[in-house]
Amino acid sequence: MPRDYYEVLGVARTASAAEIKKAYRRLARRAHPDVNRDDPDAERRFKEIQTAYDTLSDEKTRKQYDQFGPDFEGMTQGGGAGPGGFRFESGGASFGGFGDLFGDLLHQAMGRGAGGAGAGGGGAGPRGFGAPGMASERRGADVEVGLSLSLEEVVAGTTRDLTVTVEEPCATCGGRGLDGQMRACGSCAGRGRTRRQQSVKGVKIPPGAEEGAVIKVRGKGGKGSGGENGDLNLRISHREHAFFREVGEDLECEVPISLSEAVNGAEIQVPTLQGMRPLRLPPGTQSGQRFRVRGYGLPHRRHGSEPGNLLVRVQVVLPTTVTPEERRVIEAFSARGGDPRERLWRPKEQ
Repeated sequence: MPRDYYEVLGVARTASAAEIKKAYRRLARRAHPDVNRDDPDAERRFKEIQTAYDTLSDEKTRKQYDQFGPDFEGMTQGGGAGPGGFRFESGGASFGGFGDLFGDLLHQAMGRGAGGAGAGGGGAGPRGFGAPGMASERRGADVEVGLSLSLEEVVAGTTRDLTVTVEEPCATCGGRGLDGQMRACGSCAGRGRTRRQQSVKGVKIPPGAEEGAVIKVRGKGGKGSGGENGDLNLRISHREHAFFREVGEDLECEVPISLSEAVNGAEIQVPTLQGMRPLRLPPGTQSGQRFRVRGYGLPHRRHGSEPGNLLVRVQVVLPTTVTPEERRVIEAFSARGGDPRERLWRPKEQ
């Protein structure tokens, strides 16, 4: 039985949408397979986190999950159970654990009972079942894979060549799952589908691809059986950067400054993902003070929206060794400022 989705994300059942998104982003970075290459269980954990977020981040599916639990998809509209536990869905029937082989056999049986083919091959029977002995038309399955981007790629956009695993109709049995003796096909074990590696060239990732967003590449998923191909869905994650930290749509970094620059003020150069930019420090800048450089954070995917900002936190670097003369100057300078802890909170005396 799957784990409770709230437990997977580590949030309370009363968690807000913002809390759920924050928890997902934290866990997705930590559990991404690219970060845990030596852990064979990393991909399973990452998919579990994605599934939990997909369900709970959508208001409609979250209500259904809260009402029905992990089986909500089979109990909601479009998947009602029919006689004997079969669940009929658009385009055909779903047969629980019996797989494609049982589905093809029932399709053929219903096709014969529904009036069959006339001259030239006959029309479709009830609910789209085709002529006797022919596999039903079926759209290819969608494929979802994780795509990890550097912050540089998030800001500038990128183009990727990918290799993904997709399913296609079995070449031996034509997707029916049966051989000429009406036995399970030996090539696909009766599934009617086989897996192969597929190259997808020149996938464009636009600037501002958000953490957890899905980019759809149409027609690059599983191959259909007489129907259209499925889609390739790319689930975006951001890799941690060595210098910048994401704070929502802003980026934050820490820059050292000298004692002289803090006391007298100065114009310094600070790194951004688009190159070095000037930052003016006022006289009397304090260690830990934060400055905003507008427009140098993460871009928005929505056209016309302003990008986030760069938040620069400065840290005053003090000399580790001083001469006796320098020490006297520093002490005299400090005495002019008074006691820096004069207004510090103090506990009540016992």
